[in-house]
Amino acid sequence: MYTVTQFWAIARLTAIEAIRRPVFLLISLSSITGILLLPLLLHYTLGDSARIIRDSAFALFFVGGLLLAATAAGETLSRELRRGTASTILAKPVPRSLFFLAKAVGIFAILTLFAVAALTATLLSIRAGGSELQLDWAAAGPALLALLTAPALAGLWNHRTHRPFTSAAFCLLLGLLLLALIVSSFFETPLDHLVFPHQFSWAILRVGFLLTACLCMVAALAASLATRLSITPVLLLCAGLFSLGLMGDYLLGPHLATSLSARTLYALLPNVQAFWVLDALDAARPIPLAYLAGATAYAAAWSAAWLALGAASFQRLEIS
Repeated sequence: MYTVTQFWAIARLTAIEAIRRPVFLLISLSSITGILLLPLLLHYTLGDSARIIRDSAFALFFVGGLLLAATAAGETLSRELRRGTASTILAKPVPRSLFFLAKAVGIFAILTLFAVAALTATLLSIRAGGSELQLDWAAAGPALLALLTAPALAGLWNHRTHRPFTSAAFCLLLGLLLLALIVSSFFETPLDHLVFPHQFSWAILRVGFLLTACLCMVAALAASLATRLSITPVLLLCAGLFSLGLMGDYLLGPHLATSLSARTLYALLPNVQAFWVLDALDAARPIPLAYLAGATAYAAAWSAAWLALGAASFQRLEIS
């Protein structure tokens, strides 16, 4: 019971510390701002505005999540190791494996919060720009208002209470985006006159779930690398490996039948294509639950393997 309490305490503190860092707010706010501005930038695209906005929003979501996973791992592990903060905690009866895994779970938690905010923004953005003839301000208005109000309220909160600005701004943004989604659901779409729940593309939530699982794989890799490397190499290696994983079918697919090295490399790379299933949305068919379960199991197994390597590396690390 004491071990469980230690685990959740470290995971909670990791999540709080990560959210309070300015880089977290900078990346998350930039990604969500980009998603919410897409209807204004990509309107009137000859019948493809909803699809282009959707694909661009998921690209911003994935890139932002990758940056958050790598920087959070670097900030909470490698920087603490360099500053000696980790040694203070490990001087107490805290197992190293528990400390490392709790840190990883804390990073998973903030990625989940970011995913909820980004997917809410994506739902609002797709609805706002879904029509070629008229922007849906019932969705765009509350979303943009939430984007402007959250930092202002967080600044006022910081001035009055001297509490951290970054965590308040993100939590307010998440809450206000959810409130904007609720408010916009009371209004029908301007041209099609669709009412709740048909105003929103709920099918994207399954794709968002898959991409969140993929981002947890990034976090597992980043946490493992952060036991030995600083933030910049961790970020570059994560971005490079997952970029190769995204292009694995194109680069290695033609050689799988004839090359053992290609098959080995293909098996080791993260299969990002298994999570980037936007073609299923174009075909207007729901992603089967069996596929979601299989992809989640793959992400869990891949993440567990890297976390095991990271825990072993952390166990042998000399901490001063």
